[in-house]
Amino acid sequence: MKLKFFDRFLLGILLIAAILVSFVLFGIAANIIREDMVVDFVSLFYMFRENAMILAGSGLLLLLICIKLLFAGRGKKTDTRPASALMKQTEFGGTYISLEAIDSMVQKHCRAVPRVKDVHTTLQSTETGITLGIRLCVLPDTDVVTLSGELQKSVKENVEALTGIHVNEIGVLVESATPAATATAVSRAE
Repeated sequence: MKLKFFDRFLLGILLIAAILVSFVLFGIAANIIREDMVVDFVSLFYMFRENAMILAGSGLLLLLICIKLLFAGRGKKTDTRPASALMKQTEFGGTYISLEAIDSMVQKHCRAVPRVKDVHTTLQSTETGITLGIRLCVLPDTDVVTLSGELQKSVKENVEALTGIHVNEIGVLVESATPAATATAVSRAE
């Protein structure tokens, strides 16, 4: 949840008020603020009506800040990405494919490459097509420049051939080169 500047400002005011209240409570508990000081301060609000109005206004303002911050991150999301992409538009309507289906196609295609150990993908649908992000874990001693170039080309061709959706961009991030799982079975005949 990301707060707007105004909400962060209100949160700062609320935190300053909470810090001041905590210092007062600590002072009372530690006997730094004596009982007669508290009684004299509280009696000011009963003596003059203006002081009582200031106290009521401050309390109401803090209450409104708390309520505003309670609902601060619950607004509508304006930048929602579509969960599908348009494959074909005909006179009868459109044919769509879910991003999950494209995601599984891309992952299956990438895992078929022998040097790829693990793959994670992200997809974004735009008006002009889709944008792919591929994170790879490859085997050691893999030429990642050649592998990523070949993978970008083959994934683009595969997705466009199967779905008819234009692939705008494919970003490849090689996260690690993990050693191959070597399972050596030792059998003894005794």
